[in-house]
Amino acid sequence: MTTQVVRPAGAGHETLWVLLAAAGVLALAALVIGVRAPTEAAAALAAHQVDARTQLNPAEQGVHADLLVAADEIVALRDSEQAMPTVEALRDMGLPPFSAGPEARARGAHEWRAAPQGHDLTYVGRSAEPRLAASFLLRLPATVGRDAGKDAGHAHGDAVEVWIQREGPVAWPEGIDEPALVRQGWRQVVTRYDAGVTRQGAAH
Repeated sequence: MTTQVVRPAGAGHETLWVLLAAAGVLALAALVIGVRAPTEAAAALAAHQVDARTQLNPAEQGVHADLLVAADEIVALRDSEQAMPTVEALRDMGLPPFSAGPEARARGAHEWRAAPQGHDLTYVGRSAEPRLAASFLLRLPATVGRDAGKDAGHAHGDAVEVWIQREGPVAWPEGIDEPALVRQGWRQVVTRYDAGVTRQGAAH
């Protein structure tokens, strides 16, 4: 009986193709990273902005989150009552951060005032405890919630602005348009989404 050993044909070629495929994957990954880098660099903050996730302390992050939630309720009240909701009304509703209580005191015990500018809705919270949290300002342009192309019940988006004031003495702003706020040391709070965060549409 004769035994013949048959070796697999083309084993060397298969290894070569696997190595080429791996090199191609690495090259593609390097290309994608290179293309994304300029995009992330372009998302750098402006001089008058601060990042909500990395540049606010926990108390300030809480106030910021409360203001974004309150914006929806304020817009709904304005549209139903055809008037700017007062701070007293928002406080009576128990709507954070306008409501009083232990949580509000732990986040700076802000004193809130309505500061309308034209048809825009603006609320300013002056901090009683700047070491805990800075002063805040919430601005909702008159068009928020009334754009037919958007969900009228959802006020979040580029139109809603939250500003924070950490520089200089704690005081009410003398003007609430953007140039005036910047001159007075106020900074707009924005949320940037990077590769480590699930993108959820427009930044706040």
